[in-house]
Amino acid sequence: MAVEFQSFPTQGICESRRQLHTPGSFARSSLFYVQEVGTLRSIQSHLCQREGLDSFLFILVLSGQGQITCRGISSSLSAGDCTLIDCRQPYSHQSSEEEPWELMWIHFNGSMARPYYSCFIKDTPSGIFHTDDVSLFSAPVLQLLEASARRDKTAEFICSKLITDVLTLCVTVPLCTEPANDSPTQDKLASIKEYIDAHFAQAVSLNSLSEQFYLSKFHLAREFKRCYGFTVGNYILSQRITYAKELLRFSGRSVEAISAACGIGDPSYFNKVFKKSEGISPSQYRKRWAHRP
Repeated sequence: MAVEFQSFPTQGICESRRQLHTPGSFARSSLFYVQEVGTLRSIQSHLCQREGLDSFLFILVLSGQGQITCRGISSSLSAGDCTLIDCRQPYSHQSSEEEPWELMWIHFNGSMARPYYSCFIKDTPSGIFHTDDVSLFSAPVLQLLEASARRDKTAEFICSKLITDVLTLCVTVPLCTEPANDSPTQDKLASIKEYIDAHFAQAVSLNSLSEQFYLSKFHLAREFKRCYGFTVGNYILSQRITYAKELLRFSGRSVEAISAACGIGDPSYFNKVFKKSEGISPSQYRKRWAHRP
């Protein structure tokens, strides 16, 4: 059930619109769910402090300025800035006196909330990033306000989808807007990835790529993982397994021949890594995915 508070005043400090929501048991166990979503316009500076909440908090600054403190670090925020917070830790936020801010926020949780947050904070250690297009985030927040007020059986699925959209943006927008402060390395990494895509079935390794592209293997390993989210070895293996699945489904080659064709010379090792990736052996994969009219 959702409870709505329209134009909620706090002793003349701010004006806000918010929705509080109590999720059902299925949403708690299987979906992202809203705990509270809303908008706020500060009339004067005020401080909000919390800790120990079983919740995650997304904030988008629409206008004005303020400060947020989390994990013992204080940062200034202004229009277009976003933050994602683990509310179990102590945190606070305060609008400026000179230019009080206007915010949108979502308090949410769910079975996959912490893995998403861990992925976000790994690439954005400050927990703060900027967007030049606030509508990317404001649109789903406004839809969440509307959807969380509904009391039919589709609302929680729609809310879960919208929270997923926001979290996807939290993970991807910072990566897409990182300054190109090392463009020669970025260009070389792109060339390395293209080379792997074309030659994964050959004897490609971190060492051979390091020699061919004149990068230290330690620098290459670190930067490739940072840029693409895979280690070099895992990316090569992923391309080989994908090609193997294509051959298993759409060719009559033996498993041994497919092992060699995708760059893994030892059939027993091929069976091992394939089963680790897919949960079944190559022969079982072929049988289950066989085309039948």
